[in-house]
Amino acid sequence: PASSFVPSSSVAQAAAFASPKCLAKRNDAVSARTEMRMVFDAKTKGSTGSTVEGTQINPMGDLTEQLAPSEAPTNAAAVEGGMDDEYRRGFLIISFITFLNASTNPAWHAAFGGEGAVSPLLLNALVSVTALAGLVAGGPLLDSSTPTMSNLAQGSGEDNAEDAKAQTLTNLRGGAELGIWKFLGTTCHLYGLSLTTANHGAFLIQLTTLIVPVIEGLQGETIPRRIQLAVALALGGIFAFTQDPNGAAASAELATQQALGDALCVACAFFYSFYDIQTFKWGKVVPRTTLVTTKIGTQAALSCALLAGTQWTETADFFSTNGDAMLGTLIPVVLWSGLIVNALATFLQVGGMQAVGPTRAQTIFASQPLWSAGLSYVFLGETIGIQGAAGGAFFLFALWLAATAPKETKAAPAVEGGAKA
Repeated sequence: PASSFVPSSSVAQAAAFASPKCLAKRNDAVSARTEMRMVFDAKTKGSTGSTVEGTQINPMGDLTEQLAPSEAPTNAAAVEGGMDDEYRRGFLIISFITFLNASTNPAWHAAFGGEGAVSPLLLNALVSVTALAGLVAGGPLLDSSTPTMSNLAQGSGEDNAEDAKAQTLTNLRGGAELGIWKFLGTTCHLYGLSLTTANHGAFLIQLTTLIVPVIEGLQGETIPRRIQLAVALALGGIFAFTQDPNGAAASAELATQQALGDALCVACAFFYSFYDIQTFKWGKVVPRTTLVTTKIGTQAALSCALLAGTQWTETADFFSTNGDAMLGTLIPVVLWSGLIVNALATFLQVGGMQAVGPTRAQTIFASQPLWSAGLSYVFLGETIGIQGAAGGAFFLFALWLAATAPKETKAAPAVEGGAKA
């Protein structure tokens, strides 16, 4: 019948297809595709930490995915583990920065007292310029040797001139804003410390522990209850410490001076709070080295302009009459505060803040007055009483709560095929 008729050409093709030579070619093709699949799996494993398993090749050489639900690859555990590692690293970075920042209170207080006392504006300008010089010289090396964070902005390589210009403007705006907040905060900080004790200044400035979560809450951020409790305990510690009789002024005149210094330290806390929140924001969109360099450059320019406009004559007189005092106290304080605290700590804070977040960072920063009190006792002879020690205990417990609180994570959006971006 016509329906069973097979052309001779088709018979010949079938015979050729079943020949040993053709079968060998087919086997070679299957082997090649298998090898390519193995290479793909190896690359996938190297880049994402997981492989596509259960893949089989059928006799015709087509790839089929036969994945059981329990065997389906997932990067959730790897991502969660990576985030935990980042959080631990960020926690250590913020803790290290806390110690560095705490050292400035007794150091600056020492520079304001004794023979050849420096003015707050001059110290501010010297520290800022020293930090800028150190960052310009060592910033690229520091950036390449410091681990990055997943949320941290990377260098942009826009080919389009318009996009490159827009990114440059964003970089300048972010760095300038941070520089303005830090300039205002540091100016109040220095003036406050010149009028009050190092311990009072350290604890009052740490009002950022309360201010930052309040601001974030007003902006719609969810603050975990454990962090809220830590903030309340840290605030209680601040109150207990500042009411310690050992830190009270000896006379009415000194009490008025100390009250003004305390008020400046409170103003400093507000400026530092906005600085910390905006550091978290701009660290996501501006490369770290660019952000920190622009920030410190803005801070140095504003500090020098304020000094030149208000204390030019006094500054010239200071340098001409206080050579020995500069060698003994001022130069070491400027080098430490500029290169280590203002340059290195600021650079590390941009990444650490991305891993920890502003609110948690403030709770870690809450231990700063304890470090400052210890350094002030060793180098300045300032002491605290029982009430101050009780406030310190509240701070330590608040720090423990922040360190052990689970980190809230946002669910990653699913993409086509069930894979994670």
